[in-house]
Amino acid sequence: MTTEIARVPGIPGLGNTVAFLRDARTLLMDAQAAYGDAFELHVLGQPVTLLLSPEATKEIYIDRAENFSSEIGWSFTIGPMFHHGLMLRDFDDHHLHRRVMQYAFRRQALAGYMEQVNALARRHVAAAVAGAGPDGIDVYRMTKRLTLDIATQVFVGLDLGPQADVVNDSFVAMMRASVSPIRYAVPGTPFARGLRARQTMEELLTGLVLERRAEPERADLLSQLAHATTEEGRSLTVEEVVDHMIFLLLAAHDTTTATLTVMLWHLSQHPDWQDRVADEVAVLGGGDVTIENYKSLVETELVMKESLRLSPPVPSSPRGVLRDTEVAGVPLRAGQMVALASLALHRHPDWWTAPEEFDPMRFAPERAEDRAHSHLYVPFGGGAHICLGNHLAELMTKAVMAAVLAEHRVRARPGQTMEMAAIPIPKPKSEDED
Repeated sequence: MTTEIARVPGIPGLGNTVAFLRDARTLLMDAQAAYGDAFELHVLGQPVTLLLSPEATKEIYIDRAENFSSEIGWSFTIGPMFHHGLMLRDFDDHHLHRRVMQYAFRRQALAGYMEQVNALARRHVAAAVAGAGPDGIDVYRMTKRLTLDIATQVFVGLDLGPQADVVNDSFVAMMRASVSPIRYAVPGTPFARGLRARQTMEELLTGLVLERRAEPERADLLSQLAHATTEEGRSLTVEEVVDHMIFLLLAAHDTTTATLTVMLWHLSQHPDWQDRVADEVAVLGGGDVTIENYKSLVETELVMKESLRLSPPVPSSPRGVLRDTEVAGVPLRAGQMVALASLALHRHPDWWTAPEEFDPMRFAPERAEDRAHSHLYVPFGGGAHICLGNHLAELMTKAVMAAVLAEHRVRARPGQTMEMAAIPIPKPKSEDED
């Protein structure tokens, strides 16, 4: 028996685009309540079938029959700005590039990155505290600058100084272009500015890749990729390294910024959990978070997992349907667009206890709500395209949390609230004009 797909009403000519960009979570949850786990939206000029059940998520992520294209799925949003990144490759091509890139994420490489990550985290926290004004510290801006410095210094091996603003502005422009309703390079539009920003990043990174290849391999991620080869001796072209680095730099700083911001906000609202995290951080005695000890930060991990549940860094995963098929009883046609949405799946009322509440203990072994289904909790995606840097993201997040809570506590200003804009990558709505 198949399921008929309901179309969610929208605005003539714009469909559901405005509602999706303004408040994707409310749109998705309201549609789920009205139509169930499968419905159609019209977003950025495309009809998209949303599937919100863990079983559908599993079938599409595992994709043993290769029915679903990640490249096609992402191309209509971030494709023009982040083309040929790892998420925009499929099947054998994706597998080849992932194998080459895994070299830069092996255990030895991660251990090498962490010494700098810890030092940068402590330096930024100390500078933010020293420079705090009467309104305190803007946590989002502090963590964004920190993660950008980590991305440029640890991953690119370059202290950009004033150029860091150029890099940050480029990524902001590229992300805004990715969700712009205008998909042509009309002068003065976000899409045109995004394309110029992409060119700026290409020029910067191309020169750096050529430099790295002319010298012995260094510890930074860019150098690791520039020198990496497969077992068959295949190395990446300069253009391929640049494409991957642009995508990795985005993932390394924007998604981690979102996770840290959400974690620190919830800790400011739940001092009991802040004390629990601070107490286990104190056991480190001011030492680094390393690949050997990061798993001992259990309370931090519970808070991180709950924050990722409530605000997943990649709120939806689009796919292009390559051939007629059926997923969880829903018929899909070749040429259709389909999307999974962890933003809604992670709050699914049939699977989570009090899904709107901050409750890290839902991830504790005695409850383990996330294990009710193998694909109920998917903050880093799944299947062949599961995030290559998920372990590094956890290491970075724990290092920054340790740097903050080793000597300080986080409190919200009186009357302060925080509402997150989910699309394209979560950030406080108050930062929309950054």
